Amino acid sequence: MARFKTYKIEKTPTDKFTEMVTISKKVKGEIVERKFIDEAKAKAWIEFGAAHKLINNGAKKVKGELGSIGIIADKAW
Repeated sequence: MARFKTYKIEKTPTDKFTEMVTISKKVKGEIVERKFIDEAKAKAWIEFGAAHKLINNGAKKVKGELGSIGIIADKAW
């Protein structure tokens, strides 16, 4: 078992996919698992999720800052 960021990565090979891995994370008391063909695909999915979260949070922060200084009147933008 390996760890990447906050996820556990375990090798779970099958006859068809010898490189298959399962990632798991505990979210709000429940364990969430997802399977990927290889470890590189799993790490790419984890990185995508982290980047997506940063982008969404950044957009909300910018909207709030523009609204607070009066550049935009409507926060629905």
